[in-house]
Amino acid sequence: MKLSPIIQPTELINLSPNKFILFDASAGSKARYDEKHLVGAHYIDLNTDLAEIGDFAIGGRHPLPTVEQFAKVLGQFGVEENTHVVIYDDKNGSNAAARFWWMLRAIGHEKVQVLNGGFDAAVKAGFAVDSLKPESESKKPYPINSWQLPVVALDEVEVA
Repeated sequence: MKLSPIIQPTELINLSPNKFILFDASAGSKARYDEKHLVGAHYIDLNTDLAEIGDFAIGGRHPLPTVEQFAKVLGQFGVEENTHVVIYDDKNGSNAAARFWWMLRAIGHEKVQVLNGGFDAAVKAGFAVDSLKPESESKKPYPINSWQLPVVALDEVEVA
């Protein structure tokens, strides 16, 4: 069964906690995550986990990490090929959550959804919050060796 790219807060509330991994991808909000986040959510950092920030002059603000780096990050959180991943952010899914969704789809991961309305919608729907950090079931890197969707490097864009 193919999942919708969007999951509603009420659907998330009804999912069994051991059937998915939840990520808070709110950009620049580690302090808020440490204070409160949806129960069971792992924090994934836009700058360090979802990008390879180097020199802004060569590569832009948030260039993609290498696929090997991304595979390692996913493994650290216990994400495997059949893991159902749900992502939210504090921008109603229009920022880092959407990027993380695209990155997972770009490696061929199909079981990934963005929470409609993000953090605020989940809280309004009755999803519990806390400040506890869930333990990651660290595994080996995600089994992928290339992006499955087209990606273009900055120098290739400049040539075009």
